[in-house]
Amino acid sequence: MNTSELRKWTENYSIESKTIEGFWDNLNSYKYEQENEFREIFGDDFDKVHLRVIMDSFAIFIDRWNKDSYHSYGFDYIVSYLPIVYKGEQVGEYKILFNLKGDSFDDYFVTY
Repeated sequence: MNTSELRKWTENYSIESKTIEGFWDNLNSYKYEQENEFREIFGDDFDKVHLRVIMDSFAIFIDRWNKDSYHSYGFDYIVSYLPIVYKGEQVGEYKILFNLKGDSFDDYFVTY
């Protein structure tokens, strides 16, 4: 399989910058909407200087491989992964989902 086309697709649609922008938007919302949980993970002295923000990887998903699949968006999509590393420790992961036209349609944090 030639993955260079997938890399080119991510560059054409600015997936890395969209992932990082989405992460900051999501983190800012999370900080205020889930204040207690945010403090449990990042502490009372949160400082974004200690946060590593680098897109790690991305993957293509063929949706509904099996017609009996439980969860389906109804179309193939790309997922971009950004590990949430704070003070040298991975505390979670941010995922953002894109349709094949490069538009994001969902994103979320997974915390450990």
